[in-house]
Amino acid sequence: MDYQLSPNEQLMEQIFRLYAVLRRGPGLGGEWEKGGRPSAQNRILIMLSESDGISQRDMTTLLQLRPQSVSETLGKLVSAGLVERRQSARDKRIFNIFLTDEGRDRVSELIENRPDFAALFLSPLSDGEKAQLTELLRKLVGPGGPEPEDFEE
Repeated sequence: MDYQLSPNEQLMEQIFRLYAVLRRGPGLGGEWEKGGRPSAQNRILIMLSESDGISQRDMTTLLQLRPQSVSETLGKLVSAGLVERRQSARDKRIFNIFLTDEGRDRVSELIENRPDFAALFLSPLSDGEKAQLTELLRKLVGPGGPEPEDFEE
């Protein structure tokens, strides 16, 4: 029996494929690793560049990641010398996370290379298609659209 996907199912399949490409990277000659990949490590580094000294708990909430995932990722970033944990002066049970000088350098590289990655990744689209895609995505995820927690099991 030959099963045909409905138009909605076909579109969702393409959205899932896009998500997979964005999560793993398209293998564009190393461009992904230079700043485009939205890995948990990069997301944490970028967040710290905007909110240095945030608590691990707040970071978990804002990034919508599991506490264990954030803890493991922070362990790797500490080992790599990119971040450090410091005990809060107000509450000894809380550790705040700070970028090291090396971490700030890495964030600069990530931010520097992000526009190049975006241009490369979106290069198959014309300016009109980019505008149209932006508008369509706003309709899907904008006000009144589904929130990530609506899909949690």
